[in-house]
Amino acid sequence: MNKVSRWLRRIVISPLCLVFAIWLFAEARQWVLRWEAQRLLGDLQSIQVGHSSAGEADAALRKSGEIQSGCREDQSATCYSQVLIRSRLPEPLCGSPDEFAKNWLPRVIDHLGLRCSGIGAMIITEHGVVTEKSFFEEVNLPVRDWYLRAGACVPSLAVSSNEALRFREFEQSRVAPSHPLRYAHRYKGPYGLGVKYLSAEEPSEKASLMAFQFSCITRFFPCRDEREVLPSGANLLEEQ
Repeated sequence: MNKVSRWLRRIVISPLCLVFAIWLFAEARQWVLRWEAQRLLGDLQSIQVGHSSAGEADAALRKSGEIQSGCREDQSATCYSQVLIRSRLPEPLCGSPDEFAKNWLPRVIDHLGLRCSGIGAMIITEHGVVTEKSFFEEVNLPVRDWYLRAGACVPSLAVSSNEALRFREFEQSRVAPSHPLRYAHRYKGPYGLGVKYLSAEEPSEKASLMAFQFSCITRFFPCRDEREVLPSGANLLEEQ
């Protein structure tokens, strides 16, 4: 009887220990991503738009990860370099965007403090000098929240902030007279939040518009709004 009891305990405890170990690994990966995000943002902030060379910018970004780069095929001498870092769960746990999908497993995962997240940084250079730099953060929303914004599918909080020497022609229409050096916009419909500002902006304003919060990556209870990622960006969008 004692042998049977021991075997039953092993049968029950072993899977629980395995599940806990998997959860602990995924949770640790989220904390590593949060640390990497802080480091990457710090490396990006060391790059000076209008002053840093392409080589200096690449060296700064390379501290945080592998660089992807390329150049336009025209005569503009415009190139880009970027670093992308992600923490992803297996596909069956991420959820399907199909409105009628049950997503049973992803709904369970939502209650365990685990989620897919990613961060990234990019610089654009012209003739070897940095003309733009940007940072990006994306954190998945709980599956139950994906269709709460006017019925549109919004599976994640995606936020970016971009510093540039000048606005492109199509961006001029987005700039409000009250804030001639910065603007905020949605990527598409109710999805995403993008901020862009010029290097001529006040230093305090530039610091605020690049002050990303990374707690949404590791919080047990998920964030629900872009304001929790970049407060100043959400405020700017409301003002417009």
